[in-house]
Amino acid sequence: MKKILVIDDTLHLLEEISDLLQMEGYEVITAYDAFEGMRKISTMNPDLIITDLLMPEMNGFELISKIRSINKHQLTPIIVLSAQATKETEQKTKEYNADAYIRKPCTADQLISSIEKLLK
Repeated sequence: MKKILVIDDTLHLLEEISDLLQMEGYEVITAYDAFEGMRKISTMNPDLIITDLLMPEMNGFELISKIRSINKHQLTPIIVLSAQATKETEQKTKEYNADAYIRKPCTADQLISSIEKLLK
């Protein structure tokens, strides 16, 4: 079973995504902020990471940079799920080596399709 870490500071969204992914057969780990996410990355070794960009303390770009600096997670797929719907933000996620950018709100099909594509 593939393990997915979801990092978002919006609790209801975190729960919705977690429920959806569990129904699709994934093992889901959740983190309410980037620091908790980093702790769980090092202990749980996820197969894919979904993160928000706008979070307190450490934003999603800083988080992606830290993840990519860990040797065993340099190639772990990262999906950015964000309400920041600008071309500049989308371009910046590519520059930080995120694998996919999905604008909030998104459909369940959009998210599942991106996950399946990256985990092949």
